[in-house]
Amino acid sequence: MQTPFKTSIQVRFGDTDMLGHVNNVSFVQYLEQSRVEWMHHLMRQGLPRFDVVVVHLTMDYRKQIHFGQHVEVEVWPIKLGNTSFEFSYRVLADGELCAEARSVQVGIDPQTMRPTPLPLEVRNVLETALETTPKVNLP
Repeated sequence: MQTPFKTSIQVRFGDTDMLGHVNNVSFVQYLEQSRVEWMHHLMRQGLPRFDVVVVHLTMDYRKQIHFGQHVEVEVWPIKLGNTSFEFSYRVLADGELCAEARSVQVGIDPQTMRPTPLPLEVRNVLETALETTPKVNLP
């Protein structure tokens, strides 16, 4: 069984706020970076390009992150629908859980901006990833 896709994040000073910790908006950007890196990784392995938008995002913050910590984001698929798929995430700093999140993405037709069924090749790749990622506690 494979592990979730992992992205190493360089915390920038600008990610922090006046309280000295990473701002909540930066956490969302970390999720985006991980999601995009994983999709590009799959495309390098033959996944065809397809258009998708994030339609839902939820996050539970567990612990603060500070400038200088080593941050890693784990992402993996947890659900696959006809036009949509759902990802789960864990944000870790120095190996400690700092946030858990979920996002729902919907395949769209770029001309109409309406939901469209996921291409068969995309479904196949996501189904394989769904079957081979570990089951972990979800937020």
